[in-house]
Order: sequence, then C-alpha cells, then structure tokens
Amino acid sequence: MKSPSSYRGSVWRLLILQALVNFILWVPIWVVFLQRKGLSLTEIGVLEALAWILAAALEVPTGMIADRWGRKASIATGTFLYSLAMFLILTDALSPTFLLGYAFWNGSLAFVSGADSALLYDSLKADGHAGEAAKYAGRFGAIQQASQGIAAFLGSLIATIDITLCFTICGVLALVATVLALTLREPPRLDEAGAKPLTYLSNLRVAIGIAARRPAVRVLLLLSAVFSVVPLIVYYFLIQPYALSVGLPLASLGLVFVLIQMTSVAASWLAHRVGRRFDLRAIVTVCGGLVVGACVVLGLVPALPTVALMLVVALVPALLEPLFSARINDLIPSAQRATVLSLSALISELGTAALVPLLMGSADLLTPALAIGLAAGLFALVTVPLLLMWRAAEPRATPALG
Repeated sequence: MKSPSSYRGSVWRLLILQALVNFILWVPIWVVFLQRKGLSLTEIGVLEALAWILAAALEVPTGMIADRWGRKASIATGTFLYSLAMFLILTDALSPTFLLGYAFWNGSLAFVSGADSALLYDSLKADGHAGEAAKYAGRFGAIQQASQGIAAFLGSLIATIDITLCFTICGVLALVATVLALTLREPPRLDEAGAKPLTYLSNLRVAIGIAARRPAVRVLLLLSAVFSVVPLIVYYFLIQPYALSVGLPLASLGLVFVLIQMTSVAASWLAHRVGRRFDLRAIVTVCGGLVVGACVVLGLVPALPTVALMLVVALVPALLEPLFSARINDLIPSAQRATVLSLSALISELGTAALVPLLMGSADLLTPALAIGLAAGLFALVTVPLLLMWRAAEPRATPALG
C-alpha cells in the first residue's frame, strides 16, 4: 500500500509537469511561422478547424483510457505525442509528416486534459486532503498561465534569432515532461474496495449516464464549457485584429498577452479564496455579467483604452475553472472521473471548432469589434438558460467550496 506522502509527491510532480508542458514559446509567433512556411490565413483556419474537431473526437476516448488503464499512462502518452508534434511541424508545409505533426499538436492534449485533473483530485483524496482540490486546481491554473506568460515574452525574442527554436525547445521540454509523468504514482481510482475497473465501452456508458441522470452535473459541464470557449475566442483569436484596428502597435501585442496571463494567474491563484466566501451560483452569475459587459463595451466602443477590457474577459475563465472542477468532482465517482471531465472538454472543443470560423469570418465581413459584440450575444443566449436550469436542478444555494 502506498504511503500518503507518495501521493503528495505526485501532486508536486504534476505542478512541475504543468509548467513544462505549458512553456509554449510558439504562442506569439505560430501564425507567422506558418505563414513563412507558405500557408495562407485561410489554410491556417481550415487546419485549425480540423485540429479542434480531431481533439474533440479524441477527448472522451482518451478520458476513458485514463480511467481504464491509468491517468499516468495517458499523461505520458500525451506529452510524448506533443513532443513529436513540435519536431514534425518543422518539415515542409502540408507534407504527410507536417500534417501528422499538426494532428498531434492539438490531439496530444486530449490525453492530458481530464487525466491530469483526475489524477490531482484522486492523489489529494488518497492523502486525505480532497478539500484542498480547488486550491491545487487554482495553483494548476496559475502555473499554467505563468508558464505561458513567460514563454510568450521569451518566444518573440527567440523567434528573432531562429523561429524554429520556439518549437524545438518545446519539443525537448515535452520529452522531459514525459519522463516526469512516468515517475507519478497512480492513486486508487475505485470507490469500493475490491471493485474492478469497467471495460472501455461500459465506462463510457456509465459516464454518460452520470451526466444524463444528474441534472446538476450536466448543467455544470455545459456551463464550464461555455465559460471557457467564448472568452478564449475573444482574448486569444480576436484580440490581434481588434487591437490593430484601434491603433495598438504590433510590437505591443506581446505585452498585452503577458498582462492577460498575469491576470489569469492571479485569478486562478485566488479562486479557492473566492469560493470559500461566496455562493457558487452568485460567482458564476456575476462572472457571466462581466463577460457580457466587457464584450459589449469592446464591441460598441472600439478604442485603444478598451483593449484593457480583454483582461476582464480572460480573468473570468481562470477564476471559474477551478471552482467548476471542484464542484463537478464532488458530484461524480472516482472510477469515471477522467471520462466525465473529458465530456466538458469535448463540448468545449466542438464549440471552439464551430465558433472560431463564425466569429473570425464576422471579423472579416464586418469588423473585429462587431464580432466581439456578436460573441457577447451568443454567450448570453446560451448562459442565461443554463443558469435557470441550474437553479431548477439545485434550488438551494450551492457553496463553491465546503
């Protein structure tokens, strides 16, 4: 029997692994890199849509693999495939090796998402500290955002020397993360002593049944997806055309991205403190209002000062993700934890694949500002009914954290 301290060690290894995998130097230059390889923006858009669809197709199967054969194995597989992707996309554009690398680029993350959250929660649970899940989920998010922010700043500098180094370095770090993942200790995944893991398809049926039979789980999965998709498209995809259209110099975009990351780090780190003070429904409602309000102002008053509202849009998902994760984890069994969490990621990826072409196309046909305004309308249209459904599923106030 593993000692409790061994599981706590896995928690810290997971935090280090997050820092390595999320040190993505290519964030500020990946479009430029692909353009230099001869791809048009339209071709890049098509590749991105296909990549998100592939990631969505892999999300639930990889979650079931994590639940059936182990979260450690799933994470190690994902980091290794990501490492391969970084080297393969350096080959000739649209060659078979390049396309394989592009498929691995997004698809590899499906092996990690869900499995890392499940392993974190079950490691803390095995150590008798399940109540600290939101705190460590917040640290996960903070480390992720901090690593991305530092990498974004350095990536643009490294690219001036050799743009391919941004991908080569990430590939090497992902190999290190793979080795680290193999040292993790797998905590118990079954709630009952002597229970056996379900088969692949049985696990999927049980996980979908959990979401289908429990309205609160179903609504929380959908809300988690909505609050991750729309803000992401606004502050990650639309920020560049919007900022340039209001006169922000191209060289300043890196600084804006770093500020977004810093805001997200603070929000993720403080999420568990907010969760202990306020009702979860109230937090989600206020955050929804912040997203809509910020996007409406961005859409109606396109100007240099309003670019700062991108920080508000980025703050909301960073604050809510740990709280959603902790609440959903409280409502689902350990044996299907990674699979159920993967359902939310699946919805997010399908939503991103559908909305990115719509909103980017709107930015082309109309203006980036009006595209952000459209995003606000779509967000409100989906979020308000979900909040009402949540109130019906859980009539009483729901504490974000116990």
